[in-house]
Amino acid sequence: MKVNVYVIAIFLFAFSFGCKKEKVKIPYELYYKMDIDKESKNQISPRSTLVIPFAYNQIYDPFLSAKKNRNSQKSGWKKGKHAQLRVIVLDSVQSKMNVHKRKQNQSNYIMAYPVIIENTAKLNSMQLPLHRGCALIVQQLKTKEKGWIDIENVTKEELGDFYYQIKPKQYIYTKTPIYKGTDSAELRIRLLAGDSNYYSNSYKSSVPNWIKRKE
Repeated sequence: MKVNVYVIAIFLFAFSFGCKKEKVKIPYELYYKMDIDKESKNQISPRSTLVIPFAYNQIYDPFLSAKKNRNSQKSGWKKGKHAQLRVIVLDSVQSKMNVHKRKQNQSNYIMAYPVIIENTAKLNSMQLPLHRGCALIVQQLKTKEKGWIDIENVTKEELGDFYYQIKPKQYIYTKTPIYKGTDSAELRIRLLAGDSNYYSNSYKSSVPNWIKRKE
Protein backbone atom coordinates (compact mmCIF):
# COMPACT_ATOMS: atom_id res chain seq x y z
CA MET A 1 0.00 0.00 0.00
CA LYS A 2 2.84 2.36 0.93
CA VAL A 3 4.51 1.61 -2.40
CA ASN A 4 1.36 2.68 -4.27
CA VAL A 5 1.19 5.93 -2.27
CA TYR A 6 4.80 6.75 -3.16
CA VAL A 7 4.18 5.99 -6.85
CA ILE A 8 1.11 8.27 -6.92
CA ALA A 9 3.01 11.03 -5.13
CA ILE A 10 5.89 10.87 -7.63
CA PHE A 11 3.45 10.90 -10.55
CA LEU A 12 1.61 13.97 -9.20
CA PHE A 13 4.91 15.81 -8.64
CA ALA A 14 6.11 15.04 -12.15
CA PHE A 15 2.75 16.08 -13.62
CA SER A 16 2.67 19.40 -11.75
CA PHE A 17 6.28 20.15 -12.77
CA GLY A 18 5.51 19.37 -16.40
CA CYS A 19 2.50 21.69 -16.35
CA LYS A 20 4.65 24.59 -15.19
CA LYS A 21 7.03 24.03 -18.09
CA GLU A 22 4.25 23.91 -20.69
CA LYS A 23 4.42 26.89 -23.04
CA VAL A 24 1.35 29.08 -23.41
CA LYS A 25 0.09 29.16 -26.99
CA ILE A 26 -0.12 32.73 -28.30
CA PRO A 27 -2.96 33.51 -30.75
CA TYR A 28 -1.95 34.62 -34.26
CA GLU A 29 -3.61 38.01 -33.71
CA LEU A 30 -1.03 38.99 -31.08
CA TYR A 31 1.74 39.18 -33.67
CA TYR A 32 0.40 42.47 -34.98
CA LYS A 33 1.68 44.03 -31.73
CA MET A 34 4.95 44.78 -33.53
CA ASP A 35 2.97 47.42 -35.48
CA ILE A 36 1.23 48.89 -32.45
CA ASP A 37 3.05 52.23 -32.81
CA LYS A 38 2.50 52.42 -36.56
CA GLU A 39 -1.19 53.18 -36.99
CA SER A 40 -2.40 54.65 -40.28
CA LYS A 41 -5.73 55.75 -41.73
CA ASN A 42 -4.47 55.94 -45.31
CA GLN A 43 -5.49 53.36 -47.90
CA ILE A 44 -3.81 52.65 -51.21
CA SER A 45 -5.57 54.04 -54.29
CA PRO A 46 -3.70 53.04 -57.47
CA ARG A 47 -4.84 54.06 -60.96
CA SER A 48 -3.63 50.79 -62.43
CA THR A 49 -2.87 47.25 -61.27
CA LEU A 50 -0.24 47.08 -58.54
CA VAL A 51 2.97 45.10 -58.98
CA ILE A 52 3.93 43.08 -55.91
CA PRO A 53 5.73 42.34 -53.68
CA PHE A 54 6.40 45.70 -52.12
CA ALA A 55 10.10 46.07 -51.29
CA TYR A 56 9.52 46.79 -47.60
CA ASN A 57 6.82 44.18 -46.95
CA GLN A 58 9.38 41.77 -45.49
CA ILE A 59 8.29 38.64 -43.65
CA TYR A 60 8.50 38.52 -39.85
CA ASP A 61 9.36 35.26 -38.06
CA PRO A 62 8.22 35.27 -34.39
CA PHE A 63 10.06 32.00 -33.74
CA LEU A 64 13.55 33.48 -34.13
CA SER A 65 15.29 34.36 -30.88
CA ALA A 66 15.37 38.01 -29.83
CA LYS A 67 19.18 38.03 -29.85
CA LYS A 68 19.40 36.52 -33.32
CA ASN A 69 16.28 37.88 -34.97
CA ARG A 70 17.59 37.53 -38.51
CA ASN A 71 15.62 35.84 -41.27
CA SER A 72 18.90 34.71 -42.84
CA GLN A 73 19.02 31.93 -40.23
CA LYS A 74 16.39 30.02 -42.22
CA SER A 75 17.10 31.27 -45.74
CA GLY A 76 18.72 29.27 -48.53
CA TRP A 77 18.82 28.45 -52.22
CA LYS A 78 17.70 24.83 -51.95
CA LYS A 79 14.19 24.11 -53.18
CA GLY A 80 12.13 21.86 -50.93
CA LYS A 81 8.62 20.79 -50.01
CA HIS A 82 5.82 23.33 -49.63
CA ALA A 83 2.71 21.14 -49.87
CA GLN A 84 1.50 21.78 -46.32
CA LEU A 85 1.48 25.56 -46.25
CA ARG A 86 -1.67 27.33 -45.10
CA VAL A 87 -2.54 31.01 -45.59
CA ILE A 88 -4.69 32.91 -43.08
CA VAL A 89 -5.80 36.54 -43.47
CA LEU A 90 -6.59 38.22 -40.14
CA ASP A 91 -9.23 40.57 -41.53
CA SER A 92 -10.46 41.48 -38.05
CA VAL A 93 -7.12 43.23 -37.42
CA GLN A 94 -5.88 46.35 -39.22
CA SER A 95 -2.14 46.86 -39.41
CA LYS A 96 0.13 49.08 -41.48
CA MET A 97 2.65 48.53 -44.27
CA ASN A 98 5.19 50.58 -46.19
CA VAL A 99 4.44 50.55 -49.94
CA HIS A 100 7.09 52.96 -51.21
CA LYS A 101 9.61 51.75 -53.76
CA ARG A 102 13.24 50.97 -53.00
CA LYS A 103 14.53 54.02 -54.88
CA GLN A 104 12.20 56.43 -53.06
CA ASN A 105 13.54 58.27 -50.02
CA GLN A 106 10.24 58.86 -48.23
CA SER A 107 8.12 56.14 -46.62
CA ASN A 108 4.47 55.69 -47.59
CA TYR A 109 2.43 53.86 -44.96
CA ILE A 110 -1.04 52.53 -45.71
CA MET A 111 -3.55 50.28 -43.94
CA ALA A 112 -3.07 46.53 -44.32
CA TYR A 113 -4.36 43.17 -43.14
CA PRO A 114 -1.97 40.80 -41.35
CA VAL A 115 -1.31 37.53 -43.19
CA ILE A 116 -0.09 34.30 -41.57
CA ILE A 117 1.66 31.62 -43.64
CA GLU A 118 1.78 28.45 -41.56
CA ASN A 119 3.41 25.05 -41.89
CA THR A 120 0.73 22.58 -40.84
CA ALA A 121 3.04 19.54 -41.04
CA LYS A 122 3.84 17.72 -37.80
CA LEU A 123 7.36 16.59 -38.74
CA ASN A 124 8.61 18.16 -41.99
CA SER A 125 9.83 21.69 -42.62
CA MET A 126 8.35 23.54 -45.61
CA GLN A 127 10.25 25.85 -47.96
CA LEU A 128 8.48 29.13 -48.72
CA PRO A 129 9.61 30.91 -51.92
CA LEU A 130 10.49 34.57 -51.32
CA HIS A 131 11.47 37.49 -53.53
CA ARG A 132 13.89 39.91 -51.84
CA GLY A 133 12.61 38.72 -48.46
CA CYS A 134 8.94 39.11 -49.34
CA ALA A 135 6.27 36.43 -49.75
CA LEU A 136 4.67 36.16 -53.21
CA ILE A 137 1.07 36.85 -52.24
CA VAL A 138 -1.55 38.27 -54.60
CA GLN A 139 -5.05 39.40 -53.70
CA GLN A 140 -7.87 37.90 -55.75
CA LEU A 141 -11.39 39.14 -56.40
CA LYS A 142 -14.41 36.83 -56.59
CA THR A 143 -16.41 37.47 -59.76
CA LYS A 144 -19.77 36.14 -60.89
CA GLU A 145 -18.66 34.83 -64.29
CA LYS A 146 -14.88 34.35 -64.16
CA GLY A 147 -14.53 32.96 -60.65
CA TRP A 148 -11.48 34.22 -58.75
CA ILE A 149 -9.21 36.65 -60.64
CA ASP A 150 -5.97 38.39 -59.64
CA ILE A 151 -6.19 42.12 -58.91
CA GLU A 152 -2.40 42.46 -58.48
CA ASN A 153 0.52 41.45 -60.71
CA VAL A 154 3.63 39.57 -59.58
CA THR A 155 6.98 41.14 -60.39
CA LYS A 156 8.83 39.65 -63.35
CA GLU A 157 12.21 40.18 -61.70
CA GLU A 158 14.06 36.94 -61.05
CA LEU A 159 17.06 38.34 -59.20
CA GLY A 160 16.48 38.05 -55.47
CA ASP A 161 14.52 34.77 -55.37
CA PHE A 162 15.33 32.30 -52.57
CA TYR A 163 13.62 29.92 -50.11
CA TYR A 164 12.72 30.31 -46.46
CA GLN A 165 12.35 27.39 -44.06
CA ILE A 166 9.22 27.21 -41.92
CA LYS A 167 9.57 24.48 -39.33
CA PRO A 168 6.67 22.18 -38.33
CA LYS A 169 3.82 23.99 -36.56
CA GLN A 170 5.53 27.34 -37.08
CA TYR A 171 4.53 30.29 -39.24
CA ILE A 172 5.63 33.67 -40.55
CA TYR A 173 3.84 37.00 -40.55
CA THR A 174 3.40 39.43 -43.46
CA LYS A 175 0.76 41.87 -44.75
CA THR A 176 -1.51 42.67 -47.69
CA PRO A 177 -2.74 46.19 -48.59
CA ILE A 178 -6.25 47.55 -48.01
CA TYR A 179 -7.56 49.46 -51.02
CA LYS A 180 -9.41 52.76 -50.88
CA GLY A 181 -12.91 52.62 -52.31
CA THR A 182 -16.60 52.88 -51.59
CA ASP A 183 -17.37 49.44 -52.97
CA SER A 184 -17.05 46.20 -51.03
CA ALA A 185 -15.91 42.93 -52.56
CA GLU A 186 -15.04 39.39 -51.56
CA LEU A 187 -11.28 38.84 -51.68
CA ARG A 188 -8.74 36.16 -50.84
CA ILE A 189 -4.95 35.66 -51.00
CA ARG A 190 -3.20 33.49 -53.57
CA LEU A 191 0.24 32.36 -52.42
CA LEU A 192 2.62 31.47 -55.25
CA ALA A 193 4.98 28.58 -54.49
CA GLY A 194 6.67 27.42 -57.67
CA ASP A 195 4.07 25.65 -59.81
CA SER A 196 1.63 25.45 -56.89
CA ASN A 197 -0.87 27.91 -55.44
CA TYR A 198 -2.26 28.08 -51.91
CA TYR A 199 -5.37 30.07 -51.06
CA SER A 200 -6.47 31.87 -47.91
CA ASN A 201 -9.84 32.29 -46.28
CA SER A 202 -12.10 34.78 -48.08
CA TYR A 203 -12.79 38.20 -46.58
CA LYS A 204 -14.68 41.41 -47.36
CA SER A 205 -12.70 44.53 -48.19
CA SER A 206 -13.06 47.88 -49.94
CA VAL A 207 -11.91 48.23 -53.55
CA PRO A 208 -11.79 51.08 -56.13
CA ASN A 209 -14.52 51.27 -58.76
CA TRP A 210 -12.23 50.13 -61.58
CA ILE A 211 -11.46 46.92 -59.68
CA LYS A 212 -15.09 46.39 -58.73
CA ARG A 213 -16.09 46.58 -62.41
CA LYS A 214 -14.06 43.40 -63.09
CA GLU A 215 -16.92 41.45 -61.50
